[in-house]
Amino acid sequence: MIAQADHRLCALVAWVKAHRQILELSTGWLIGEKDTSDDRLARVVEELGKQEDVIGRIEVKLGQHLIRAYELPTEVARADTSSFSVNHQQQKSEQESLLRYGHSKDKRPDLLQYRQLLGTLDPGGIPLVSATLPGNGADDPLYWPTWQQMVKVIGHNSFVFLADCKPAAIATRGQIASKGGIYCFPVPMSGQHPQLLKQTDEIAGVSLSATSSAVQDLILSPTLKMSEPTVVTLLAINLRVARSHLGAAQ
Repeated sequence: MIAQADHRLCALVAWVKAHRQILELSTGWLIGEKDTSDDRLARVVEELGKQEDVIGRIEVKLGQHLIRAYELPTEVARADTSSFSVNHQQQKSEQESLLRYGHSKDKRPDLLQYRQLLGTLDPGGIPLVSATLPGNGADDPLYWPTWQQMVKVIGHNSFVFLADCKPAAIATRGQIASKGGIYCFPVPMSGQHPQLLKQTDEIAGVSLSATSSAVQDLILSPTLKMSEPTVVTLLAINLRVARSHLGAAQ
């Protein structure tokens, strides 16, 4: 209903009034004229926002309904995070507020900010998973729980999970691979990754520079125009590294 109107809560008043009889018969409630005012609905949303388990269940049911109702393809999904700076004075303690000082992508470290995570289905960019987060945290640990939530929504784990280099840590890739997931991330050329990629390059017989370039092209291409053998090869390389190091850690 809100998608047919807009994001203002007051849009519900007219809709409930037009459907009041069927709503009362189906729920058994007596619905007053002011029961769906924007103030009351805002309080409902506020209370729901405090219950993360409830939000997760609502998110799963809504996503499953979208996929089923519109017969959406579920072969490729992606996730990303971004930060948003605001001109706002901190009214609460830092522990009670999402607005915090952190690494600013807007190059405005003087402003408070919050972060937003979004997981979507390709190629339409249909949102399935979202989270509003404090502005001073790290993004890396978010991708494993995001993949788990997207598996619940999509209903299987055989989709290709795309993202930037933030979830490319061996621990994250190992967790996804241990559950049979498929991912494709550009590996950051820092830490121990260059040496690991060199070893993988020798095993797979694929040029490191070509692999890195091809992965980057794949991530940046929303239509996945690369040939299927190329995609499979890149995924196999990433999975081999993650699984080998997961086994070593165990």
